[in-house]
Amino acid sequence: MKFRFKSIAIVIFSLLILVCSYQAYWLVNFYNQQYEKLETVINNTAESSSFKELAIRMSTISAKDAEEEEAENGIPASVETKTYNSGKGKTTISMSFSKERGGEKSSSDSIYADLQEVTIQIKKGLLSAIGEITPLDLVRLDSIMSADLSAQGFDIPHVIQCRTSIGDTLVTQIPKGTFDFKNSKEYVLEGLKTQIHTYYLYMDNPKWYIFKGMWGLTSVSVLMVILLIVTFIYLLKIILRQKTIDEIKTDFVNNMTHELKTPISVTYAAVDSLQNFGFGDDPIKRKEYLDISREQLMYLNSLVEQILTMSVEERKNLKLNLENIEVGSIFESQKNKFLLNTVKPTSFVIDIQPEGLSIEADRLHFGNVVSNLIENAIKYSNDSVEIRLSARKSGNKIVLSVCDNGIGIPDGSLDKIFDKFYRVHTGNVHDVKGYGLGLFYVKTIVVKHGWNIKAKSVEGKGTCFEIMIG
Repeated sequence: MKFRFKSIAIVIFSLLILVCSYQAYWLVNFYNQQYEKLETVINNTAESSSFKELAIRMSTISAKDAEEEEAENGIPASVETKTYNSGKGKTTISMSFSKERGGEKSSSDSIYADLQEVTIQIKKGLLSAIGEITPLDLVRLDSIMSADLSAQGFDIPHVIQCRTSIGDTLVTQIPKGTFDFKNSKEYVLEGLKTQIHTYYLYMDNPKWYIFKGMWGLTSVSVLMVILLIVTFIYLLKIILRQKTIDEIKTDFVNNMTHELKTPISVTYAAVDSLQNFGFGDDPIKRKEYLDISREQLMYLNSLVEQILTMSVEERKNLKLNLENIEVGSIFESQKNKFLLNTVKPTSFVIDIQPEGLSIEADRLHFGNVVSNLIENAIKYSNDSVEIRLSARKSGNKIVLSVCDNGIGIPDGSLDKIFDKFYRVHTGNVHDVKGYGLGLFYVKTIVVKHGWNIKAKSVEGKGTCFEIMIG
């Protein structure tokens, strides 16, 4: 059983580690995929937004030149080559567009397609010249970029910043104090980069954005793992409890065999002596051996009765014959019984407040409850024992107690002493007779009466059982 439990525990913990590892791997992999997707979206959006903004400015320049040409010559414009003087030398910009009087304006999409085919060096010169004619509008660029990001499901705060070739910041889309540049990620807008100016896009902590998007999924995964862990722990506790019960039952069978065999053997020896060795003719010896036999048979009967009470817990039809009982009379009768049969020096103190205190109880079962508690006190004591039986009123309740000055009960066993078959370990299985049914029977009968019972103990000083009635 020990090997099986160990194997089951190893399998369960291995499965837990496997499930947790797979869940963690899946979440990390999903995060990386989402982050790569976001990076791709940001880069593509930054590039496309830059070209769209540039296309709008090109359209503005083309439309303006077409209107001037048409005003001068009175004919629609078709193709034009124009030279602009920017103060740093002449730059020629070639633009193709078509415009008919009363027709549609030139398409920004065709200009956007043409711009993608321009080489990097020509593009920089072109952007420089266009920038001097029509400056880049950061607000418009931001609007285009925000619309493109929103269309793809990403609403992330961002800032666009323009710097010179020597690193000076010329303009920022929003006031610097309202944006956390420290936790943002920087992207270069290559589509707007000129020989003098470089535009930067700052996205507000993309990693945190991914984490927020995964919050629901992560919460469900963590909850599933926690539920699995709790379930596995509960399963292990059940298995461990079954293992403990199995060990207790085995111990019970061993002790029961020993306990039942002892009175039978003693009685057999006494009867054999009377019958075969002539002691039956001696009145003194006959009385002595008959008393021994009677005592052992009474003890055997007591053991059998306790075994039969094991099923009391499941017997829903158990009937209690309730009657008005004077507590003092029960205490006195139990005291006299144990003083007569107990070999160990035992003293009793009975305290009833007020005198004549009575309760509604089943006389037989209540007497057995007190008897079991006294027997337990005598068993788990040193060479001599003092037992205090008390009953008192406490408000609307009556408190009965059986206390002793015995060896006490360890703290770790106090919550188990009322379990079926449980016995406090005392170093030797057979040094204290019994097999863990007495206190189980006590608890069962007390609960059946609708009362409560609790135990208090200090190792080396004694134990006190209290029954609360009412």
